[in-house]
Amino acid sequence: MKRPRRCSVQIGVMLRKVTIVQCEVGRPLAKDENLLIFKQRPDFVILPEYFNVDPRRRDTAKNAAEAHNHLQYCRTLSDRFEAVLIAGTAITIEDNLFYNTCHVYNRGRLQGVFHKLNPTEKERKHGITPGREMSLFECDGIRFSTLVCADVLRHDNFVRLNEFEPDIVFVPITSPLRPHESIREKFARDEKIFVEGAQASGSYVVKCCAIGRLWGGDLQGRSLVAAPWGVLTRVAPDEENRPRVLSIILDIEGLREFRRKKQRLN
Repeated sequence: MKRPRRCSVQIGVMLRKVTIVQCEVGRPLAKDENLLIFKQRPDFVILPEYFNVDPRRRDTAKNAAEAHNHLQYCRTLSDRFEAVLIAGTAITIEDNLFYNTCHVYNRGRLQGVFHKLNPTEKERKHGITPGREMSLFECDGIRFSTLVCADVLRHDNFVRLNEFEPDIVFVPITSPLRPHESIREKFARDEKIFVEGAQASGSYVVKCCAIGRLWGGDLQGRSLVAAPWGVLTRVAPDEENRPRVLSIILDIEGLREFRRKKQRLN
């Protein structure tokens, strides 16, 4: 039996719960992860970049051929959680070109896709084509966009999103391990990229990282949520190599009011 739909809108308040699933790529979610997410009853769930690939073998054509089965699983997750699922990324093929693609499912139905705009040099070497269009989705009155990993290194991508006035920007990421980086350096980079990105786009920014290994490289999970006024929550530095399910309730109307006041001041 499906649980009854909840109403997130209260008198003058619009609250939405977002759940970040920091995990290894290329595997189904564990039973305890599924149960924890289900108990959280989120409105949005986000998985990391390259969630839907074989992490042991960097074979673009093979991963594209296997993407359908992985994405069917993500569709099932979205239906199971009765939530909007930002399904990490998969390698897909379109008009004989390969893309690093983020699929968005709304309660089991495909809402749309977004192709990574700025593939890394290594991705391009392995045949990944840059996307050309920004994304904008709307579910249950919430406007949101997606960027993927290296897209956030181009601050102008956040600036371009501002004209769409998204409430949330979701960012699936794989971040290489930097074993000698200090906590201070990590936090400074979060401020530079994600808080400044939230300021430029006028939105919350939700970053979901992978952990473990991907194609021979070690990853660090530095998942977080940023607002234009600062980092709201993050995975602690001593948990960067651990699976985490991190949830937060976002005040959408509060963000919109902040944006309106900022526009008046400008």
